[in-house]
Amino acid sequence: MKKTLTYLLIAASALLGILTFNTLRSAGNDTTGIQPEKIPVYDSSAEHLAEAIRIRTVSFGDTLPIDTAQFDALLRFMERTYPLMHARLEHRTFNKYSHVFKWKGTDTALAPNVLMAHLDVVPVEAAAEGKWTQPPFGGSIVKDTVWGRGAVDDKGSAVAIMEATEGLLREGFVPKRTVYLCFGHDEEVSGKRGAAKISEWFRESGIRPALVLDEGGMIDTRRFDIGRPVAVIGTGEKGYTNIDLSVEIPGGHSSMPERETAIDVLNTAISKVRAEQMPAVIPPAVRELLQRTGAYQSFGKRMALSNLWLFEGPVVRQLESSKETNAFVHTTLVPTIVRSGIKDNVIPSVAKATFNSRIIPGQTSDDVLEFVKRRIGDERVRVTKQTVSLMEPSASTPSSHPAFAKMEELTRRVVPQVVVSPFLLIGATDSRYFRPFSEAVLNFTPMQDVKGFHGIDERIGVSDLHRMIHFYRLLITDK
Repeated sequence: MKKTLTYLLIAASALLGILTFNTLRSAGNDTTGIQPEKIPVYDSSAEHLAEAIRIRTVSFGDTLPIDTAQFDALLRFMERTYPLMHARLEHRTFNKYSHVFKWKGTDTALAPNVLMAHLDVVPVEAAAEGKWTQPPFGGSIVKDTVWGRGAVDDKGSAVAIMEATEGLLREGFVPKRTVYLCFGHDEEVSGKRGAAKISEWFRESGIRPALVLDEGGMIDTRRFDIGRPVAVIGTGEKGYTNIDLSVEIPGGHSSMPERETAIDVLNTAISKVRAEQMPAVIPPAVRELLQRTGAYQSFGKRMALSNLWLFEGPVVRQLESSKETNAFVHTTLVPTIVRSGIKDNVIPSVAKATFNSRIIPGQTSDDVLEFVKRRIGDERVRVTKQTVSLMEPSASTPSSHPAFAKMEELTRRVVPQVVVSPFLLIGATDSRYFRPFSEAVLNFTPMQDVKGFHGIDERIGVSDLHRMIHFYRLLITDK
């Protein structure tokens, strides 16, 4: 008995030693070694973004037509506002409305950098339009803020890239490394007519970028509660799939309903799927994010986050308490479309729903399909996987890659006291099409605490826009 107790004490002491060592080793470092720069004021950039917002380049769906007059108007705006970019850079188009500009560098032996942004925006719901503080396509500038659909996603980035390029061309600058500016026109639906065609041209031309930089990660000062901003740089993306449910049961007159209708069965199926999540996974990028931000938290939290091999369960449960962090560790499944019925006194014979799923690395679209079928367990519900817009989780760029280190350095130059970390992008971007042939695909724009993303009152601070322009200038001029 005495020997057993001795062994237990030794084991407990060893465990405590390991936990303490890992915790102390993970403490944050206040000295970055990089002095933040003063961000210049870039005159007229806010007015240019406001003008771009007023042009309604809306993408409605993969199979739905676009308003070509609006995309033509946006091209005229680009030609008028950024004349040097159009006059001096090699320009090619893909499906008429996606654009690639090549800025040839002095050292053609260097692999090029690719800066990406998209020109289309999501629609504004008619029911929500009146709830906006400023008109959604008004391009208003109020109290140093630019309001409107696309301010954040993603005309802000597109305008910042073009402003940086035009300014450097005006100054007579020539980059050492070739730079490609890629602007897709259908990112909000699939990117298949824009970025997919652009990446196909890159691949066929044998161009393997040293860095592809697209939207995604941003600067967060609220979510991590560590007393300093956190810049999250996307190093990989979740997958994307849609799962369709369909129920067919003879209907009839609403005065004589059966005990179960097609809508009843569909509602039950939806509830079953929503009642339980797929198994949790902590992907490497999320694990590193927890450890990097945990280094600036209390000793107890730091101990948990620096010893996930022991505390993974409690940490996952804590992440599950918020919709934002829950998406970091779970494949999400949510009904986004429900269709049934044609008249108030007719019981419909068909009821349909679509679940949108964002797939965590380590799981697949087939796993999602089987999970939905198993949860429903009702042969009356037909469950199918859409093939349009289907994407499995992407490969990831390791944080040890030199391109990530460069992004970390530039971010620290424009954001004081920032903690920089990789993270998993929970949405899908155009850059995913470059991942098969570029080892460094990253997602980041240095805008802070964005508001109205895909929702009401989308807007961006003028200071954010200036920071973004300066960031792109630093990246282009970097040797």
